[in-house]
Amino acid sequence: MKNVLIAMDGSKQSVFAFNQYVKTLHQADKYVIAALCAEYTGVDSGGESAGVLSITQVGFDVIEGLLQEDEKRILSTLNDIESLLIENQLEGEVIRLEGIPGVAIISKAREVNASMIVIGSRGFGRIRRTLMGSVSNFVVHHSPVPVALCKYEKRATEVP
Repeated sequence: MKNVLIAMDGSKQSVFAFNQYVKTLHQADKYVIAALCAEYTGVDSGGESAGVLSITQVGFDVIEGLLQEDEKRILSTLNDIESLLIENQLEGEVIRLEGIPGVAIISKAREVNASMIVIGSRGFGRIRRTLMGSVSNFVVHHSPVPVALCKYEKRATEVP
């Protein structure tokens, strides 16, 4: 049985990629490893999202509360991904990755001897992608196996 790693983050783009895999690529001899790249919230001194946690800026209690909220959100997302496997009657498992998402995805793909990686794309513009980087771009350029990159197209009726 061949392993397929589907990189998930709980976003509509990653669910779209999962569904595209099911509709167009899945075969009975594939074992699906849905890998959640968990991300934690960061705050600045004003309570706004910043990406970096600093005890000196907000205090331990605030950080502890954020970590607990994040853990609940992550566990809920893992359950949602497990439901996708069950609903689609796929043989596989849900795993949680830690660390820098692109690096963690590539590392896990090597570890499980994945035959393919499936990942969604958020469709960031050139400037934002250049400044912030892109997980999907990193995976495409560093993967030892083929990558199915599924670009999510926002519908006209969707609110950003």
